[in-house]
Amino acid sequence: MASTIKDIANHTGLGLATISKYLNGGNVLPENRDAIEAAISELNYLPNSFARGLKTKRSKAIGVVLPEINNSFLMSILMEMEYVLKRDDYAIIVSDCHNDKAKEIEAVNFLMSKSVDGIISVPLSRSGRHLQSALAQNIPVLLIDRAIPELSSKVDSITIDNETISCEAVHEIVKKGHRRIGIVTGPEGTYTADRRWLGYNKALEESGIDPDPALVWRGEYTIDGGVAGYKDLLMRNPGITAVFAANHYITMGVLMAVTEEKRKIPDDISVLGFDAMDWLKVLDPPLTIIEQPVREMGRLAAEILIRRLRNEEDIPKQSITLSAKLNFGASIGAPPKRAKK
Repeated sequence: MASTIKDIANHTGLGLATISKYLNGGNVLPENRDAIEAAISELNYLPNSFARGLKTKRSKAIGVVLPEINNSFLMSILMEMEYVLKRDDYAIIVSDCHNDKAKEIEAVNFLMSKSVDGIISVPLSRSGRHLQSALAQNIPVLLIDRAIPELSSKVDSITIDNETISCEAVHEIVKKGHRRIGIVTGPEGTYTADRRWLGYNKALEESGIDPDPALVWRGEYTIDGGVAGYKDLLMRNPGITAVFAANHYITMGVLMAVTEEKRKIPDDISVLGFDAMDWLKVLDPPLTIIEQPVREMGRLAAEILIRRLRNEEDIPKQSITLSAKLNFGASIGAPPKRAKK
């Protein structure tokens, strides 16, 4: 049978109020603290989180809504969030909505039924409709990776400077002499995809290059999307000399398609990728890639939500934009001499 708080009281001779105060994070005399901790160790006592939640009206659980759970970028953020939240005795409940906006609403409702103390969302919905039930009950909500501008006064958000870093990276391609630069990115209306496309467009315009819609492919953020996007761009634009793959799965797909066609990087085609995942370390030549600050994103998300849950209400809602960086490899070279104008 599991040990109880009464067992600790019998073991230490201390009152239940003193032990309860310690278990709930209160200050007790050093000698009492030492006695309680020794008893917990000897008795293998595990606190009953459910019972504590009934008293404090806190579940000590944070709900996380993801577009897909099989996503290495999102998992990297989640791992850092969990590490920070666990230090504050919070657990995470993850709900995967399978890139379905209807299921995104169901995911939030499911988490609400578990009485989570806060919600972190990587939103599919541009309206934030899926979050209305949480906001109506004053549950703290934080958006990560994708913002919803209309909710900026009601939720916290953490994103990266998608437009700025994409513009900077495409400028580097132009500096190598490229004029026919394609982009394979996510669906229109997706926060990250829209801003990466804007950065691409801005770099071309600033370089005196007229943006060509034929050099833009928009589809799903998947490996298959990367393969299809690259092949479609080359079919419609034989003179293309460089490709910006604007997501890590799209980057994988583009690289697979390049290999399938037996083209060499950067001799035949230059490639700019997105997200510095571990698998990139095996590439030859090394890829020039945009790296997002995933650990910082996860840490900040957890820290901000914890402050909200401590009722620090004087802190205004925050819309934080973090800087990404461009890691130079060897995948962007001069355009091949045989490239068509």
